[in-house]
Amino acid sequence: MEGQRRPAYQSVLVPHDTGHGAIGYSSRERRRSLPWQEFFLFCALIGLVALAVGLVTAEPAPAPTLTIVAPAPDAAVPAGAVIVTVRALHAERLLGSEGYHYHYYLDVEPPTAANRPALTESASCFSTGETSHTWKLVGSGWHKLSVQLVRANDTPLSPAVVATINVRVPASTSAGAGTPAASPSKPNPGGGC
Repeated sequence: MEGQRRPAYQSVLVPHDTGHGAIGYSSRERRRSLPWQEFFLFCALIGLVALAVGLVTAEPAPAPTLTIVAPAPDAAVPAGAVIVTVRALHAERLLGSEGYHYHYYLDVEPPTAANRPALTESASCFSTGETSHTWKLVGSGWHKLSVQLVRANDTPLSPAVVATINVRVPASTSAGAGTPAASPSKPNPGGGC
C-alpha cells in the first residue's frame, strides 16, 4: 500500500426510500476533502472563536474625567480676573462631536441631576467649548470653582463629570489695612448658562 495515492473520491452508502416502506442503500461517490482544505477550515473556525472572545471581553472606553489644572487647589490668587483652566481625559470622542461642552461655575454647587439642564443663575455659570474661562472682578475671600462636562442640551453626563477646587483671594491692602476689596464676583458679559 506504500506509495499508493489516496483516491480523490470515495464510495459511501447513502440511505434512500425504496417506495415500499423500506429503506435501501445505494453507493454514491463523494469527493474526499484534501488535507489543506481541512486545515483551512480549522484555522477559520479558530479565527471566528478568537474574534467572538475578543468582542465579548473587549474593555469599554474609559470614562471621561476632568481636572482643573489652574489655579491650584487652595491657592491664593489675586483679586480681579481668575483664569480657570481644565484638562479633559478620555473626552475627545465626546468633545469632537455632538455639541458636548463645558459649564464653568463660580461659588455654586454644579447641578448634576440626570436629564435636567445643569444651569444656575447666569452670574455663576458660563458655557463654552473652550478649556479655559476667565472670571472677572472676583472679590476677596474663599471661592469655589467648578467645571462640568455637559451634553449639547446642557444636561450632565451620567455619572456626572465634574471638577471642583477652592481658591482664596486675599483682602486688598490698597483700600486700607484689613479692608476687603469692594467688588463682588461677576461673570464675563455674555455667554452665561
